[in-house]
Formats: sequence, C-alpha cells, structure tokens
Amino acid sequence: MKKLLITFMLTTLGLSAHAQQITLSVSNPTDHQRQEVVEANLQTVQNLLGITAQESFVIKNGFGQEQAYQKSYDGKLLLYVSVLPKSKAEFTIVKGSPSAYKSFVFGKAYPERIDDLAWENDRSAYRVYGPALQRNGEKSFGTDVWTKSTQELVVDKRYKLHLWGVGQRDSLKKAGHPKEGNAIYIASSFHHDHGDGLDVYSVGPSLGCGAPALMKNGELVFPYCYKDYKILDNGPIRFTVELTYHPNSDGVTEHRLISLDRGSHYNKITVWYDGIKQPTAWASGVVMNGDGQLAMGQDYVLYADPTDNPKVNQSQIYVGTLFPDGVDETTMLKGNKSHGIGIVRKYKGQPYTYYFGSAWSNYDVKTFAEWQLLSNNYLKNINNPLITVIQ
Repeated sequence: MKKLLITFMLTTLGLSAHAQQITLSVSNPTDHQRQEVVEANLQTVQNLLGITAQESFVIKNGFGQEQAYQKSYDGKLLLYVSVLPKSKAEFTIVKGSPSAYKSFVFGKAYPERIDDLAWENDRSAYRVYGPALQRNGEKSFGTDVWTKSTQELVVDKRYKLHLWGVGQRDSLKKAGHPKEGNAIYIASSFHHDHGDGLDVYSVGPSLGCGAPALMKNGELVFPYCYKDYKILDNGPIRFTVELTYHPNSDGVTEHRLISLDRGSHYNKITVWYDGIKQPTAWASGVVMNGDGQLAMGQDYVLYADPTDNPKVNQSQIYVGTLFPDGVDETTMLKGNKSHGIGIVRKYKGQPYTYYFGSAWSNYDVKTFAEWQLLSNNYLKNINNPLITVIQ
C-alpha cells in the first residue's frame, strides 16, 4: 500500500510540474515597427507543456484569438508577429488541437515544365531550373523572379493555366488557326498579367536574382541547373528547400539551403561547397538588364530592373542581395550579361549566409527609393532580431 501511495504521489508531482499554459513573449529592440516571422525553441515548449513531438498545441494572442504557427524541420517554433517599436507582444500557448491555417507560402517542383522548382509567399515568387532544362541545353542558370500583386498563392494556378494555353496554341496552329491559338495563349500565359502579376524577368546565362557563383580569372562560373532537391518546410509561414548541383569541371559540388517567410521580400540562403582545394573568389548579386538604376554599398546590391519589355510593361522589378556577414567588395561586373555583385575574395567553401529578394512597382513597393529604404531596414532587422522568451 505504501509503495502504491508513493508511486501515486510521484506521478502526481510529475504531472503538476508541467504548466497548463506558458507564455511566449516577443520583444522589439529597435525603434521602428516590425512585422516578421520569429523563431523559438520547439523542444522547450513541448517540455514545459509536458507533451510529445507528436502532440499539438494552440497559440493565442492577447484577445484570445488563435494564431497560426509552424513547426520547422530543424526544431523551431515559427510565428508571424507584429510588434511596436521598443515594445513587447505576448502570446499564450496551451495544449490543444489547432485550427486549419491559411498558408502564405508554397513551393513544389514541376516536372511537366522541364523540372522547374518554384516557390512563393504573399509578396513575390521565385524559380530555379532543373535537370530537364539542363538536358535540353537551354542556358538559364540563375534565380528567376515572378511578380505578384496579391497575397494569395498563385504559382500553381499559373503553371496549370499556362501549360493548358501552350497546348491549345500549338493544337490550333497545327489545325491552321494560329490567330485563335495565339489569342488563347495571351489570355492564359504567365508571361502576361491576368490581374495578379506575371513572369517578365530576364535570367538566361546569368545570376538572375541572387544566385551564388564561384569565380575564375575574374569571371563568374555558373553552376547550371540543380541536380536534386528536398523540400524541408512547406507552410503555412515558411518554405524551405535544399538544392544540390552537379559537380563543376573542377569536381566542386554546390549546395543551397533557401527559405522564404510570410511577409518577407527577401529569401534567406546558405550556400556551401564540397571539393574546394584552395581559396577562391565567390560572388552573388543581380543581373543588370537594360538601363535600370543600380545602388551598391558595403553590404548590399540593389537594382531596378526594367522588365523584359519596358515599352509594354511600364513597370520595374526591384531586386537585391544583402550581405549581413560582409563581403570584400561590391562592384559592377561587365560582360554579355552585366551584374552588380558582392565578392568574397578568399572563400574556402564553408557555409555562407546572405539574402536575395524582390518587389514589384505594381504592388507594394512603388519606387526604387522605397526599395532602398525597405532593404536598409531589412539589414537592420537581421542585425537586431526580435527577442523571444518562453516561460
């Protein structure tokens, strides 16, 4: 009887040690408003609540409204927050089953479109090219940008509509009705705006928007298309993908880990290489198409791209790369495809993290001056992250 009583007491004490609810506080150390995704330790939350990794919980704001969250592949709790300058926002976490959340990010591979891998959030969309394109010999190396003018997810719909339109165009052309086919193509192609944005960014044999590259004799050495990919996170508030590229002529293999959060104009990318035998130059930046404005500083390269058909499109795509860990130099590299780039002179292949991103003048960033201000604030935020405390 005593043994049973002791066991019951120990069990009761163990259960009472777990909190019925815990608080997640998010502090803003900066003097400006912040809206972004924060990270907290998921294991700490589970330990304090006394739940397993398979069990769920609910997060509520000060009004008691449920907040969307995400468990990341690398053990983080992700939450999109808004915090006043020099202020603190508090959220309550309790055991329970969360509601179904609207997703603000999404990505997938499209084997039906020569192995494109595309992803988006509520600001912009991006694309990298895959094995099928490399096999057909087309020279498209860098990261593509698709503009958006909506918070809704549109990339999957764009692919389906575009591919249907291409099929209709080709069928009608063979049947002797090229004008009708072309009209359907224009009404369905993602190269034309149907009310939510379009693909009008020129990449070709370039870095596009923010792709990395080694350098040899002062020239960029492009890695071509990805070999393998693995999607690690896919919403509702963060998309993450790991890409592996074919070894280059020197036997060096490139890896990229890219993530895009809800509300962010910038992707976070970590790049590393296997097989570098001696220090070499490394670079990233943006291709310069036409006569767009270029702005460079010690830790950024920004550009106002005039689109692939300025006379018709009459808009600008704002692109940029940010280097919070620093580069040795930012400069303009002239050639068949000129670039604004940041260079690390003696790179040994270790993981290096930087950011690349975009905006569109027909959406939420109207001018290049706004893009410069936004990018400068983004750099400040990286260096002064929001502070999360769980208790």
